[in-house]
Amino acid sequence: MKKIIILIFILCFSSVSMSQSNETIEVSLDQVVGKISNENLTVYESALRVYQTKESITFARMNLLPRLNLWKLASSAVEIFAGGPVGVASGAFSIVEDIAPFVVPANWFRVSQAKLFYKADLEGYRALWGNEVLTAKSLYFHLLLDTSLLEHIKKSRKDLNEIYSIVKVRETFGGASITVSQEIKQRLLALDEDTRAIEVLIAEEESLLAFMMGYETGVRLKAKQIKLPDYDSLSQLNYEDFVFRAVDESPEIRQFDHLIEASKYARKEVQYAFLGASSLSRGLTGGVFDNLPVQPGLGFGTAASLRIVRSQKEILKVQQKAVKETVKRHLKLLVNNYNLDLSNYRNINQRVYLASSSLNNMYNRLRLGEEVDSLALIEASRNYIEADTSLFAVMYRFLSSEDKLSRMIFHGDYAHSREAVEKVKGTHL
Repeated sequence: MKKIIILIFILCFSSVSMSQSNETIEVSLDQVVGKISNENLTVYESALRVYQTKESITFARMNLLPRLNLWKLASSAVEIFAGGPVGVASGAFSIVEDIAPFVVPANWFRVSQAKLFYKADLEGYRALWGNEVLTAKSLYFHLLLDTSLLEHIKKSRKDLNEIYSIVKVRETFGGASITVSQEIKQRLLALDEDTRAIEVLIAEEESLLAFMMGYETGVRLKAKQIKLPDYDSLSQLNYEDFVFRAVDESPEIRQFDHLIEASKYARKEVQYAFLGASSLSRGLTGGVFDNLPVQPGLGFGTAASLRIVRSQKEILKVQQKAVKETVKRHLKLLVNNYNLDLSNYRNINQRVYLASSSLNNMYNRLRLGEEVDSLALIEASRNYIEADTSLFAVMYRFLSSEDKLSRMIFHGDYAHSREAVEKVKGTHL
């Protein structure tokens, strides 16, 4: 009896689990942005790293306070009482590093660096958050595009299948060649293959979008349709109108500002190393300066160490310049592609109209019993699908390009990046 009850429980539990895994959720574009901010695993991981950097500031500050190390006190006492005048000086200084670490300038410099590394990490988080939102929204647009294409292909197949039925009837009564029906059948099979391929692609896009939004594996998403803009009213973009804001708002560039500022304190740390070297960690982001040689005292290597620090600062400036030029180049390409699509939109729209008219004309002739060249019919069907696909692609590419521009200047949904950063600042574990 117990075994039967357990079996029933297992079957019920598995059926509930399967129904949950096959759940379909309808999501809007606004929900995508909200979920990325709160549920995305990559964004959350980055937020935790920023939290660690924030806590490293507190750690560095607390280490400026006196601390007790019994073994070091004992060894320092031995140096003081048994080492003569040199031992007294060495032992006393060793005690100072523990009892009064706040008198060691290098420790203060490490605290200042920790604050700047935290600011750099916040900019890094802002960049990653923006990229994840951009990727998710782009995936959302592609999902809508592929769904529209799937509906269009199914409609084209339905129309072609109707013509195929007509041709088969005419073929039975000797009014049409068998070649026509065979050519149409091949086109129908090709459309079936396209349908299956797009269905698989849509499933992959839904799965990836669900993962980015923090849903469990097996949850299917249905993207709500969005209101498309009036494409005839769109105007050309001007690169000069956006380049200043794109550079000024770029978190990738601003991140280097904080690292370059931190290099000043790394230089001071080398200059004042004769007053004691810091034992504090620079934290996660401070790795860029970890390999810089700091001589624990005044020696002949100090000058070389200062030159190395100076060159590291120049490296950061070069990297920042490269990032700045990359931002400008991406903006230039974006503007050029947007303007190209805008110029081609009216032509593609006309192609769709002409291809649709030509195909409908052939369909009507077949319905009336007229002779239609099979190759011309197949070519007309292919031309119509290709033209309509190009139109759909351009329409949704406009949305994607506008969103990329918003990401570069942090406008629209990306203006909430400050709110996302504020959430990180208030993180508690």
